[in-house]
Amino acid sequence: MFQRQEVRIIDDLYLRTPIHEAMDWDLDFFDREGYQLNSIEKEYHQENRISLHTEDRMARRVSDNALNAVLQHWYIQKEYHPNIFIDHAHILHRFAFKDNALHQLKNMSEEYPKLQKMIKTKPKYGLDFAIDWIDTEQVIEMFHIELDCRDYDTFVDIVEKLQVFIESTDWQSKGEELIDRKAEWIGLDEYDQAKYKAKLYGLDKLDIDYFTDHYLNKPYLFSYLKVID
Repeated sequence: MFQRQEVRIIDDLYLRTPIHEAMDWDLDFFDREGYQLNSIEKEYHQENRISLHTEDRMARRVSDNALNAVLQHWYIQKEYHPNIFIDHAHILHRFAFKDNALHQLKNMSEEYPKLQKMIKTKPKYGLDFAIDWIDTEQVIEMFHIELDCRDYDTFVDIVEKLQVFIESTDWQSKGEELIDRKAEWIGLDEYDQAKYKAKLYGLDKLDIDYFTDHYLNKPYLFSYLKVID
């Protein structure tokens, strides 16, 4: 039903080459939790030859109304299904700064102190996979996992385990089971629903190396890391 796309997981999450200094250094936006890049970060990525994914759409607090991120499409819908649809499936990278790029930011931060946010950035990897069940009676977020990770080897291991899970799951059967048992989970809050679905699909048995036992993590479906303290 879903076709995996070729993705490249980059082991070195640091930008080292400086950019041209004749630009606006007044930082107007910084995504402290996700992967959206501001205009200065975009310049550094382009100078360091890191490919960006850009979409013209409304993006949170960004002046150019565009999504700019180091994002790769992970899965696409290969076969049409009347009820099951991929909403999104991505692999993401968030880079930090070293060497000459970091030195440049430190120098410019003397005049533009908000650049300290970029100086203090902690890099991370991310994955995001969401599918919906849609029929005339209901629209259900059938399965949705978001997970961040800082370590390359750990992230590669998680991606490989989830690929086996995604490609071996009978989504038609599981979707029908989720609907048949709707009375058991429809009254739960979003966190308890995520826990319920994780156990229903067997996600809690995949031996994923979550970074903490925090309430947003196992056996839940969402695991976030901030890029600044």
